[in-house]
Amino acid sequence: MSITISEMSAEDCKAVAEIESECFSEPWSEEEFEHQIPLEIARTYIAKNGDKVVGFINVWVVAGEIQLNNIAVTEAYRGQGIGRRLITFMESKNPAERCNLEVRISNQTARGLYLSLGFEEVGLRKEFYRDPVEDAVLMTKYYGESDEL
Repeated sequence: MSITISEMSAEDCKAVAEIESECFSEPWSEEEFEHQIPLEIARTYIAKNGDKVVGFINVWVVAGEIQLNNIAVTEAYRGQGIGRRLITFMESKNPAERCNLEVRISNQTARGLYLSLGFEEVGLRKEFYRDPVEDAVLMTKYYGESDEL
């Protein structure tokens, strides 16, 4: 298996939206991913095995901060380090002071990945998710010396 990571193109939006639908109860549509492409703040990177999109990460970069919105890997490719590679690739392309994200409190696999990459659990958003209703753990990773406002 040879996984490559690159920026998402318009041709990739359908496959990314399909992975989003597979992984999330309130998925973004293909059109929402297409809308991200021209936005100056938005970045979406995809992981491919050959010509097949097997994962993606979407972030917004604003004022020295990264907001990690979505990351997903299709079920057949999970557990192979693709999520880790997507995050480290995204970090290498977007210098920032910090990266913030929310994750379902029950998603121990994702929380473990984020902790292993240097994220800290910094708070809780009550009933952040719907379908099903669940709290979100706020996580932040600080880069370099500038970890305070």
